[in-house]
Amino acid sequence: MYFQFSWIVIAVLATLCISLLWPKKPFMSNLRGKHLFLTGASSGIGLEIAKQALREGAYLTLVARNGEKMGIIAKSLLKQLECSPEQVLVKAADVTNYKEISKAVRESFDWRPIDILINNAGLTRSGFMEDFTVEDINVVVQTNLLGSVYPLHAVLPQLKLRSRDHPISIVFLGSLASLCWLYGNGVYTGTKYAVKGIAENLRLELAPYNMRVNLVCPGFVKTAFLDSVDNEEELTSGMGVASFYNRKSAQSPETVAKIALSGIKRGTFLITTTFGLGPILVILTRGFAPSESFLLNLVEALLAGPARIISYFSQAKIYWSLRSIHRKYNHDSQ
Repeated sequence: MYFQFSWIVIAVLATLCISLLWPKKPFMSNLRGKHLFLTGASSGIGLEIAKQALREGAYLTLVARNGEKMGIIAKSLLKQLECSPEQVLVKAADVTNYKEISKAVRESFDWRPIDILINNAGLTRSGFMEDFTVEDINVVVQTNLLGSVYPLHAVLPQLKLRSRDHPISIVFLGSLASLCWLYGNGVYTGTKYAVKGIAENLRLELAPYNMRVNLVCPGFVKTAFLDSVDNEEELTSGMGVASFYNRKSAQSPETVAKIALSGIKRGTFLITTTFGLGPILVILTRGFAPSESFLLNLVEALLAGPARIISYFSQAKIYWSLRSIHRKYNHDSQ
């Protein structure tokens, strides 16, 4: 048994070494001169993507609901990075309003043909399912789901035409909640699962074109979302055991943006930004959409069995811990 396990470990390590020494040709070598259309650009991951893309010499259309605020942020970015004002176009649009976002996309494409469409806008409302208001449910579903589909639907025909001569990337900001539950965020989790399904299907539809679909799945990120979570003690405790939440280990938006842009340039479909949990969830939930790399598929196949066993025992512990937390806080006491 030990001998067989040793050979598995050796095979995995050898495969990883070969993968590192035999890099795949990137889909895009760099972002210089590329035009990125970016929603949810005023803060968090979106703002950091904008910063790093500008540093590489990209052109940006920055979209946010508050155009005045976005304009101020854009001017600050240009001054900080010493970039030309001609590199940035600011558009005010609500991604849940098809008329507004389609107008923004058309005007952006007229300004400069789009090379990378990044559907970053998203939000959540944390809480137990029965505590959600109908308004909470609607805003999460509309922003995360319709906000990911509307910009794409408005510009996809033009992107297909442009792909004849230029590589095109369509990026969805998912989450580890696209691969596994996020405790206390049921509606959010449902929308992120849906985004994963849309991305997988679109990947097949665009196979005949010089286009790539990227699904970026970060874990916990140091944004305003964590502040709202930490105000709910029972919810925070449940997230700690069921979703491995630990604010101290949350990633910075800068780190997530760097990993995301690197994966986009490589043409990677499923991009996780966390080490440990992220790759394990990919192995357990990739489904019928294999990695672009044969070697990585081999590694995942070797680790799939152990990962499934780990998940079995982990879930048993999670259920036991959640029952203990429930008794402590007596959530549904009369």
